[in-house]
Amino acid sequence: MLRPAYYAALAALAMASCTAKTTEPVANTANPDMSVSTAAPDPAALAGEWRIRTLNGTALLAEAAADATLSFDTATNKLAGSTGCNRLMGTYATSGTGITFGPLATTRMACPPNSPEAGLLAALGSKTLTYQLNSEGLTLLEGTTPVITLSR
Repeated sequence: MLRPAYYAALAALAMASCTAKTTEPVANTANPDMSVSTAAPDPAALAGEWRIRTLNGTALLAEAAADATLSFDTATNKLAGSTGCNRLMGTYATSGTGITFGPLATTRMACPPNSPEAGLLAALGSKTLTYQLNSEGLTLLEGTTPVITLSR
């Protein structure tokens, strides 16, 4: 006779532990004066061209920064741009705050030794990154570490 009561109590406890997630600001380690929302950004806000500013925490050299871009076509989930040396094209997919790139292709011109191309392609590789949009731009993160920062 106790089994139905036991299961009812267990179900009530399980239901009580299910709560809606709230969006709370979290610390932005890149800029402590600015908080970042944990809410999923609107993927449509990715649309257009973005200039790559930093890669793995290091600012791009001036000659690469002038050309290094990513351009998102949100209608087709196509990606285009430049590695700072070669043209880049491919696809991307978003899910919540996650973004995955690939497959990606580039033109095959010889790049100078200080080109950010290899690092950029590695960062955009087959892993899922987290993306955050704010007033300063777009940040792609691996875990909590900013991998690529971009601005309009």
